[in-house]
Amino acid sequence: MNFFKRHFLEVLRWGLRLHGIGHMVEVVSAISEGAYITATIAFIFISIEILASFFLPKEHIHFSTLKSEIHEECE
Repeated sequence: MNFFKRHFLEVLRWGLRLHGIGHMVEVVSAISEGAYITATIAFIFISIEILASFFLPKEHIHFSTLKSEIHEECE
């Protein structure tokens, strides 16, 4: 379980990046079909998703159902 806790955010970051890159196929497909508005919207959301993967907090996080607690170290 400790392995999961230590590497969860890193796996999440890479999952977001790969998911965003996978959606680039959607953008290319939309452009080839002439759906430029759809391609633009998809590209904006892909950009947000990839940027979020780089800006996820590197602090210590306690995940809970209602509100997660983030801090530098456990007391």
